[in-house]
Amino acid sequence: MSRKSGSRAFKLKSMLTVILGGFSTVALAWASVGRHTPRPVSERYALANVRRMDLYPALTASGRVESSKRTLIECELEDITIGVKGERLSAGGASVLLSVIPEGSLVHRGDVLAVLDSSDYEELLRQQQMTVERARADHDQAKLEYEIACLGVKEFQEGLMQENIKDFERRVSLARSDQERWSDRLEWSRRMKEKGYASAGQVSNETLSHAKAVFALNQEKAAYELFMHWTAPRTLKELQNEVIGAEATLNYQQSRLTRHLGRLAKLEKMVELCTIRAPHDGFVIYANNPRRDIRIEEGISVYQKQDLFYLPDLNDMEVITSLHESIVKEVTKGMRTKVWIEGLPNRRLEGHVTDVAAIPTSEWRTEVRYFDGKVKLDTAPPGIRPGMTAQVEIALKARDHVLAVPAQAVAFEEGHRVCYVAHEDGLERREVKLGEGTEDFLEISHGLHEGEQVVLNPALADVQDDISEETPLAAETTLSQAGFSTV
Repeated sequence: MSRKSGSRAFKLKSMLTVILGGFSTVALAWASVGRHTPRPVSERYALANVRRMDLYPALTASGRVESSKRTLIECELEDITIGVKGERLSAGGASVLLSVIPEGSLVHRGDVLAVLDSSDYEELLRQQQMTVERARADHDQAKLEYEIACLGVKEFQEGLMQENIKDFERRVSLARSDQERWSDRLEWSRRMKEKGYASAGQVSNETLSHAKAVFALNQEKAAYELFMHWTAPRTLKELQNEVIGAEATLNYQQSRLTRHLGRLAKLEKMVELCTIRAPHDGFVIYANNPRRDIRIEEGISVYQKQDLFYLPDLNDMEVITSLHESIVKEVTKGMRTKVWIEGLPNRRLEGHVTDVAAIPTSEWRTEVRYFDGKVKLDTAPPGIRPGMTAQVEIALKARDHVLAVPAQAVAFEEGHRVCYVAHEDGLERREVKLGEGTEDFLEISHGLHEGEQVVLNPALADVQDDISEETPLAAETTLSQAGFSTV
């Protein structure tokens, strides 16, 4: 190759190198320019529209499971004293616990919970049974005497008195007949004397016999009148008085027998109460009292009215929940609820509010006041127990056509609730005021407008470099931390 042709090749090579270098420089320049051109905000952040919608807010609160029907079982033995043949026997209303069912047992109505020593009451019962038998015999005797007295009155009124009356009437009738007969004979004798056929002595005898007949008639009439006006009424009253006395004795014996029978029934009940049975189905809890060093166990002495067991009915359960004073006015009877029991995972229960306390409860550690609310469970699932921890969600009044954003769009910064509003040239941090909310959406009462877009999960996104405009945060807190489901 000649020097001239080699020089041309060298020049061509140099020109190609310069051209390629220029293209490379231009390409690098364009690449650099493309790399620093910012993408639109809508492409760099997940955004959500501010829009109007219907919300169904709910209030959440913690609570504990209790039974709506929680029976307190006490020692029902009583101090009883009886008299037996001048001696006084008593059982002092106390006994020894011989056996007791284990705490936490599930029982049915009529199951034996505990057995107390009944020996003292059984002895009193035996003595009282003998006393009752004696009282019953005295009562039967008094009843017989009363019946006899009643029969005596009836016998006199319907028998003896009527016979005496008839006897007196018969005697008066006979006396009257004799008096009339002697009156006729005296009249005949007097006529015969006038005719000379009868002597004066005969007339005198007839006169005397007539006088005797008149006297006899008057005696019978007087005796009859005496019987009817005096003897019969006096005898009747005497017999009736015997009836009154026999009746009083019978009433006394009846009252005495009733009193002894009542005491017998009470002693029988005391013996029966020494075997303590479940009044309904439930869950046994011992009524221990650590302050008084009382622990329910075999061998302890129990006394009258001492608390022994609590028996919650597991078929009738409720949740006692604490409602913050700022939101208690939002809760009313009848509101529907959802309940989750910590001891029954993945199980949602339904219920309704049955009561809200009128007076708040307080603790010495804080000045915050809470009101107890009762939520009745529609059904009691197997495995539920009193004392379990529960979470209650109370459905509040629906919010119609309100401005709302997803809950992930609201951040809590410097004690305030804020949203990051997307614009073409960047983001604007804006304070917002919240109304009520649900688990997914929050009501915006102030700070945003319909149609705007806000950043989702601003805490996870690097939004500080894109803030082009920012409204100052107010000094006051805008969120009522009252337990709404806004998370």
